[in-house]
Amino acid sequence: MKAIVLLNDKLTVQNIEKPTAAAAGHLILKMNSSAINSGDKFFLKHPTPPGTVKSLYDVKGVSGVGEVLQVGEGVPNEYKGKNVTFYRQLQFSESVVGSWSEYAHVHFLDCAVLPESVDPEDYSGSMVNIITPYAFLKQIIAEGHKGIISTAGNSATGIALLGFCLTYNFPLISIVRNEDGRKELEKLGAKNIVVQRDANFNQQLTETALALSATAIFDGVGGQTLSTILPLIPRSSVIYSYGYIGDSDPFTFHTSTLAVKNITIKPFANTSTETVKDPEKLEKALKDIGELIHMPHFKTKIGKKFRLEEIDEALKYIGNNGKKPVLYHG
Repeated sequence: MKAIVLLNDKLTVQNIEKPTAAAAGHLILKMNSSAINSGDKFFLKHPTPPGTVKSLYDVKGVSGVGEVLQVGEGVPNEYKGKNVTFYRQLQFSESVVGSWSEYAHVHFLDCAVLPESVDPEDYSGSMVNIITPYAFLKQIIAEGHKGIISTAGNSATGIALLGFCLTYNFPLISIVRNEDGRKELEKLGAKNIVVQRDANFNQQLTETALALSATAIFDGVGGQTLSTILPLIPRSSVIYSYGYIGDSDPFTFHTSTLAVKNITIKPFANTSTETVKDPEKLEKALKDIGELIHMPHFKTKIGKKFRLEEIDEALKYIGNNGKKPVLYHG
């Protein structure tokens, strides 16, 4: 089969061995499509963290959607013959084959079953953006927080977080850059939106955060945005650092701010949460996601479509409003 592999530090399309027998707990998928997420680009340029799931033959791609052709021993019946969206980093496997290929081999606990009523390609890059806010919400509720401030705004992860907060009736404040971002989130049901370019941004964020006791900050940006909101968030807030797209601007603050307001900053990764580390909780999470995934909050924003052979052009593509390049495998 054709697959994109890393060979001598260069991505290239190679003919490699096709998976023909699903290992226990695994699925063989005929790939439909794979969106290229920011994490894919980041880890092509940076060393992968310890414990990262490695792909056989060094086939790249961690997200995608495909049709289940074969299931291994121990896989629940509901996966047979279905389309699934997946993120191959959720369950460790020594036999995983990545998503930038014609056929993938992944653990079933990397996958959520899609309803027959949806278009599979709408979920070509969704899973990482769905499992992250789901696991985050479960964690911060367990830690006693009553509300969230999200700097992820109208990004894919920010919109998915909105979907879960609406479903579970959990207070969320979404920070967006401009009025277009506000309008997009309003159409999706958001109630508490603050626009960075508004003259009253500081006052609005401060007052809304206090009113909603929003002490869990989901930071999907970093940089200047985080510097701006740090003095505005409630006392005893915890900043969960997830995204770094604002790293071109440094995150700066007076250390007294942390001490006086009792602010904590710590990293957040879905793979470090109890939701993902506990197989029983992960299986429940995937079932919960499968029941909600028809909501518009969980679709991939598709930009331009590319063939596997066009991987270099795909990686250069930057879509408007979070639209992603998508690799097609037919």
